[in-house]
Amino acid sequence: MRLRTFSAQSLTQAMADVRREMGPEAVIIATSDGPDGGVQVRAAAEATLIREPAEPVRERSERLKAEADIERGLREDNDLDRVIRALGFHRAPGISAQALIRSAHDLTDGHAVSRLAHAIEARYTFQPLPAIPEHPVLFAGTPGVGKTSALAKIAARAITAGATPTLISCDGERAGAAGRLSALAERMGAQFKSVDDPREMIETVDAIEGPILVDSPAINPFELDDLDMTLAFADSAQAEIVYVFDAGLTPEDAEDGASLFASIGASRCIPVKLDCARRLGAILGVGETGLAFAQISSTPFIGGGLAPATPLRLARALIEDRNSPFEEAD
Repeated sequence: MRLRTFSAQSLTQAMADVRREMGPEAVIIATSDGPDGGVQVRAAAEATLIREPAEPVRERSERLKAEADIERGLREDNDLDRVIRALGFHRAPGISAQALIRSAHDLTDGHAVSRLAHAIEARYTFQPLPAIPEHPVLFAGTPGVGKTSALAKIAARAITAGATPTLISCDGERAGAAGRLSALAERMGAQFKSVDDPREMIETVDAIEGPILVDSPAINPFELDDLDMTLAFADSAQAEIVYVFDAGLTPEDAEDGASLFASIGASRCIPVKLDCARRLGAILGVGETGLAFAQISSTPFIGGGLAPATPLRLARALIEDRNSPFEEAD
């Protein structure tokens, strides 16, 4: 394996240099700002794939001409450059970035947002929760992430759609957790129940008609006992587990946590606190685990900010909704 660092005025120019010097199979493993402006790209390739400088003059001339044409096309593709800069700014995981850049490059029509949305749709899964959930939903996450707020927003949407949901708290460990959910339920006109253990959960759920939303205890997913507790409450309620996570996490931590929640049956996820995070690579990291994006939350207010997740909304969050170096005035 050979590693090289390339410096250029733009990412598209740097990528063209990588292809020319290391071949089409080279993999970009990191991007960063250059010390004197521009960008730096770190690339890797098998040693056997790197072109040797010695070659016949005619073949070399033809190759350089073809590569110059490709490079010229890349430099003129400002929309692809914006996609690349956005993924670099958000510290997108290497595998994600490579796949999304390739898909965006294949779609030559459309602006940066639409091309990134096309690439995101091809790689990730989107399954928004229905306005009135047909089966119980249990919201799980780490301490302070905002799962109670996410649950309340889903409840408010169900009420707007004409249903009366029941909010269940099984978080007896955290002081005031049940009281807060009870107050939210009363304010919205929803029903409220509190349970202490999985057996009580079974009895409570059996007596409820209508949508059921469960606020589970905040846990450390790296503690297996915590995961087992969450799974026990979900099974007793026959509920789907939805993983709520902070969009400002590092991509690696977000992906590790999502994998653990997926291991106990979580099928969907909701990224929250997008308004507080500058870099959103965590969202792409979680997407790599196979969890489907349900909703996207970008505000702490219960009455709004929880929109159904779509490739276009995610692409806009990555490109349009950030005051970042890759966004230039049109």
